[in-house]
Amino acid sequence: MIHYDVRRFTSVPSTMDICRQLAEQGAPEGVVVVADAQTAGRGRAGRAWYSPPGQAIYLSLLLRPSLTARRLSWLTMIGALAVLDVLDALGVPSSRAGLKWANDVLLDGKKVAGILVEAALTADRLDYAVLGIGFNVNTDFGDAPEAVRAQATSVRQAMARTMDLSNALDLLLAALAERYAQLPASPLPAYVARLETLGRPVRLRVGDEEVVGVAERVEEDGTLVVNTPFGLRHVAFGDLLDRCVHS
Repeated sequence: MIHYDVRRFTSVPSTMDICRQLAEQGAPEGVVVVADAQTAGRGRAGRAWYSPPGQAIYLSLLLRPSLTARRLSWLTMIGALAVLDVLDALGVPSSRAGLKWANDVLLDGKKVAGILVEAALTADRLDYAVLGIGFNVNTDFGDAPEAVRAQATSVRQAMARTMDLSNALDLLLAALAERYAQLPASPLPAYVARLETLGRPVRLRVGDEEVVGVAERVEEDGTLVVNTPFGLRHVAFGDLLDRCVHS
């Protein structure tokens, strides 16, 4: 079982940056950087993450797993599954929560959490990985940009009650430890079982190209296989622009 060393901050530019710095300095696995607020929080592809103070969990966890680079996506999967475990513990019906490829946790079809993994590699092995989670527990989106309000939600907003943020953090750390302890068993079956993307029409931005088709399956390395009019397309990294959560 992983042993945590939790380091708390009032406000930081990004918990990911602090955790990476600690990793480069040789910090052991289990260091957790948690902040009440972020001034430059980021999600995948460097996008800004809305991070108001005292309303959400902004967490980065240093891991040093014995995994090949090909299995890096497993850390994203266990992070997402851990958030689902917390939602379940908080009383959110499982029918209301699910996953969107590749790194989003959905609640009522909107983003309630995002997972970000950054890693350092030597040849094909991971030196370390930083698993970041932004989890909208009590987030109020009144001051958020319109695009954020349209796409995001929080547990408080969905359940119409304020959650104990400290309890939610404890639940998340416990869920992460349990999911991480299951490696090297693949988290893919559990991940796919909650993935709302599969079997539905999708439109993805892959570099300067759009890929349109039906999401067919996810490979062991996290690659999404899309059945297009031109044949199967394997997408390792891209933005899912359209999805049909409820058909």
